[in-house]
Amino acid sequence: MSNRIRRHVDPFQCRIAIKPGDWLDAYEAHGKKDIWIDLGCGKGEFLAGLAEIFPRIFFIGIEVRKRVAEKYFPKYKETANLVLLHGNVNLSIPCMMDGHKVQRVFIHFPDPYSRKDRYKKRRMVNEAFVQGLCEILTSEGTVSVKTDDQSLFEDMDGLLSARLEAAPASISPSAENSVLTEWEQECLKKFMPIYFREYRLKQGASSLKSLDQSSPLL
Repeated sequence: MSNRIRRHVDPFQCRIAIKPGDWLDAYEAHGKKDIWIDLGCGKGEFLAGLAEIFPRIFFIGIEVRKRVAEKYFPKYKETANLVLLHGNVNLSIPCMMDGHKVQRVFIHFPDPYSRKDRYKKRRMVNEAFVQGLCEILTSEGTVSVKTDDQSLFEDMDGLLSARLEAAPASISPSAENSVLTEWEQECLKKFMPIYFREYRLKQGASSLKSLDQSSPLL
């Protein structure tokens, strides 16, 4: 697993903010349907897999690592319902949406920056980011979070739970669960725990739930 691409990149070095014009033309050409976004999309293979399964949905992926974007994104440039972009998520959400709403957001295996406490300021999920998520979600939109780092999961959960609530667990298997990133496959192969939760906008005080349903997938 030494080839993991997420580590040792300072996101503050990337000052690229995604603009509406970077994706709107492709979205309009596709028919202005539902939008799913992967924030920190890595090589883009997860969204590419979903784009094949769900051709009516429009997918946007954002990755802060320029070398990864330059090497892997071109192979998907002909996929009509997928746009992969190099940029800084924290500079792009919510302004890149220009009022458009998102049905589904993925935050899967972000860099934990856990080697030193001072690196934690580099993490994607912070209070301002969560506020931005709330602004771009539809009323029924969801945020899917996965990580193999328990400490990171607990920190993200605390931030997200301040504005969002745990989404009801689905009793039906979803086709999207069959699409795995390279890193998730490695975690499963090595029996490493994966911490997972889905969130949605709070539906009112009466619908708040305790967040004790979080548990490793393994």
